[in-house]
Amino acid sequence: MSKRCLLGPLALLCAAALPAFGQQHADSTATPSSSKKSDPTGMGISTKNRPKNAKTEITCKNEATFDNTNSIATFDGTVFVKDPQFNLYCDKLVVYLNKERKGIEHAEAIGHVVVVQENTNDKGETSKSIGRAGKAVFVPATGEATLTDWPQLQQGINNHISTEQTTVMILHRDGQLKTVGGSKTVIVDQGQ
Repeated sequence: MSKRCLLGPLALLCAAALPAFGQQHADSTATPSSSKKSDPTGMGISTKNRPKNAKTEITCKNEATFDNTNSIATFDGTVFVKDPQFNLYCDKLVVYLNKERKGIEHAEAIGHVVVVQENTNDKGETSKSIGRAGKAVFVPATGEATLTDWPQLQQGINNHISTEQTTVMILHRDGQLKTVGGSKTVIVDQGQ
């Protein structure tokens, strides 16, 4: 039976910082048109503003451990993170709080990592973007996500970036993507 790991104070920190998959530090006066940025990867997570009062829920099957001395929270066994900006699935999630305990220093998703996000293009059409890897590390301060161990990215049903096992894929907050190591990119022109 699944244990629901609702976190109290840690949930507030996770809601503020775990969506580090490119969370933008936008001011509250941003308008939809001013918050649009280029997003060549199609992941969209890099360019979305964080909704006010956003709630992040983390569930896991085996256990949730909170180490207050070292400021670490660990979620183990079929972990699911439901966030307004994305959904994350992995075998284990380790969240490291910063020294002031006012946010997350970084978070590591380990084992069968899948990040799913629905995006809407300029025409109002919805497409799903999916990132996969054996491990993903998210750093809220930089808005950078690093995927390792066979990282890959898929936008919709046609566009794919796949890599080799040792390739490192880095997604930046500004929508840039970099792969270090072998990769293959497939882009299907669905023009007029």
